[in-house]
Amino acid sequence: MKFLVCTDGSERTQKVLSLAAAIAVATRADTTLFGITEVESGEGKMREILQRAQGSFQEQGTKTDVVVKRGDPVEEIVERTRQTRFDLVVIGSERKRGEGGPFLSAKAYSLTSAISSPVLVVPETRFQLKRFLICSGGGTYIDNAVQFTGLLAGSLAATVTLLNVVAEPPAMHAKLLRLEEDVNALLNSNSILGRNLKTAKETLEGFGLTTDVRIRHGIVIHEVLKELEDGDYDVVVCGSWPLRDPWRHYVIGNVTREIVGRADRPVLVVRSDKKPASFMDRARGLIARLGRAP
Repeated sequence: MKFLVCTDGSERTQKVLSLAAAIAVATRADTTLFGITEVESGEGKMREILQRAQGSFQEQGTKTDVVVKRGDPVEEIVERTRQTRFDLVVIGSERKRGEGGPFLSAKAYSLTSAISSPVLVVPETRFQLKRFLICSGGGTYIDNAVQFTGLLAGSLAATVTLLNVVAEPPAMHAKLLRLEEDVNALLNSNSILGRNLKTAKETLEGFGLTTDVRIRHGIVIHEVLKELEDGDYDVVVCGSWPLRDPWRHYVIGNVTREIVGRADRPVLVVRSDKKPASFMDRARGLIARLGRAP
């Protein structure tokens, strides 16, 4: 595997480097430490910081290169990923405070929508990555995220939870609600949601991972953040999908954008090669489910 670890030399640099080192060592990934400074006078200090980190990576058996560039961080990182294919790009991100609470900088959003490789956004680090939470969505567009999480979590001897949040059905369809709350019954049902979750669970278990499935009801972002806190997960995984344009931009859905902006721990965004179901398709699916429930 090949990793690109990006830093601007700020105070959070060491946290990002420490987390990236733990993942790189576990996955035996060749790593490029990429420092970007917007002023010429910062290049020397940046190279010194990264060369010290390089020594730490190499002491742990990880092949590591150092590259320092001057320019706009977003432009330089995007260009680097276009020149070389990386399996994972790690970026630090500052959490700022606004009227609606903490949010991430515009640079983080720009990078997660412009880079084709999986991106690990690190607003706050964790001492270890032992508990992964995948926001499933119940569709096949999350397949790439499941596969990539299997590789990472398997290398880190972690556990994985698949989370699906569904809207509360009307009271008259209580049987449907009970089915979705009974995970075993759901996984063994012939519903699209049940089949997709079962396939994802089996894929993760194929990597030797202990995998749990959780169903919650309510507003998606609220329930994701509650589960993240209640389960004390170390990293949350979500997806995005490509736009068919010459610039390889990716769509960050509202839920993914909210997670990236509001989660107080690392967020892994993995690209899909499939688009999620349209609103009309999801509506038809819900109507069909309600029609089958007495």
